[in-house]
Amino acid sequence: MKNSLIASIAALAGHALAQQPGGSINSPAALASPGTGPYGAARPTLCRHLHFFEDPSLPKFVIYQPKNIPKGFKAPVVVWGNGGCLNVGTIMAPFLLQLASQGVVVLATGPKEDPSKGGTFASYGGYGQVTAKAFIDALDWAEKSATDPKWAHIDMSRVAAAGQSCGGTLAYAAEGDKRVNRGLGIFNSGNFAKEGSKDAKSGKDAKGKLMVYTDVTKFSKPVFYFLGGPKDVAYANGKRDYALLPAGIPSYMSNWAPTGHGGTFNELNGGAYGIAASHWANWVLRGNATAANWFTGGGAKAAGWTETESKNLDSLKIPAPIRKF
Repeated sequence: MKNSLIASIAALAGHALAQQPGGSINSPAALASPGTGPYGAARPTLCRHLHFFEDPSLPKFVIYQPKNIPKGFKAPVVVWGNGGCLNVGTIMAPFLLQLASQGVVVLATGPKEDPSKGGTFASYGGYGQVTAKAFIDALDWAEKSATDPKWAHIDMSRVAAAGQSCGGTLAYAAEGDKRVNRGLGIFNSGNFAKEGSKDAKSGKDAKGKLMVYTDVTKFSKPVFYFLGGPKDVAYANGKRDYALLPAGIPSYMSNWAPTGHGGTFNELNGGAYGIAASHWANWVLRGNATAANWFTGGGAKAAGWTETESKNLDSLKIPAPIRKF
C-alpha cells in the first residue's frame, strides 16, 4: 500500500515526487529555523520565537505562528498545501516557519509526521494525500475561530491560499472562495490535468490518482507564481497558466532555476523560496510598501531570480499596514 501511494504521487505531476528534495529532510537544525522576520527568534520582539503545533479544534492540520502573542496583535492567514498534496503538515516546516516569522498564521494541511516513518520526502508518501476540501475546512475553522479570544489575532480580511506542486492546485481550487481575499501564492505548480479531459472532470485519472483542475481564465484575484526554471516539471504548466489569467488581474511570475522543482523549502528558513514568500506576504498580506521593491524594483533579479514578469501590479490593492509589535 505504501509503495503504491508513493508511485501514485510520483505519477501525479510527471515524476514531480522524484524532483523533490532528496535524502533526509527536516533536520533538527532546519526544524529550529528562527525566521528572518520581525517575529522570529532572531529578533528581540514581544512575539519572538516561533512554533508549530496541532490544535484539537483543527484536526489534521499543523498551525505555524509566533509565540507569546500580545493583546492587539493581528496576523494574516495563509492556508498551505504541501508538495504531492501530502497529508503531512510539517514536511515543509522550515519554509512555513519563515512565513510565520513575518507575522503570519499558516494553516498547513496534514498532521505532524511520525518520526518512526522516516525522514525523507518519499517516506512521507505513506501518509496519503489531501483534497481541495481541506482548504475549505481550514477556512471554515479560521472564520469561526477569529471570534474566539484564543484566536483573536486571526485577521480574516487578509487571507491567501498557497501551495507547492500538487498543493498549488489545491490553492487554485480555493480561489473562488470569497474568504480568500488576498489571492494566491503558487510555488512550482500549475494545472496538471488537461482542460476538458476525463481527469479534469472527475478529479482523478483512470488509476485513481488525484488530479485537480481549475479554470484559471475565470480567476479574479491576484496570483503570484514562484517557479523553478526549465528543469522544474511544473515550469511549463505555471507559465501557461500565468499567460491564461484574465486581462487586468494583478499577477507576477519569477523563477529560481538552481533547484528545479524541489525548491529550497527544507533549507534553513526555507532558503531562497522562504525569502521570496516573505516579500509576498509582507506586501500583499501585511501591507508593507517597502516589500514591493522585490517585485517592482528589481529586488528579485538582484537576488538571482530569473524570467521575472508581472502584469497589472500597479492596480494591486494593498491593505493598510499592520501595526508591528
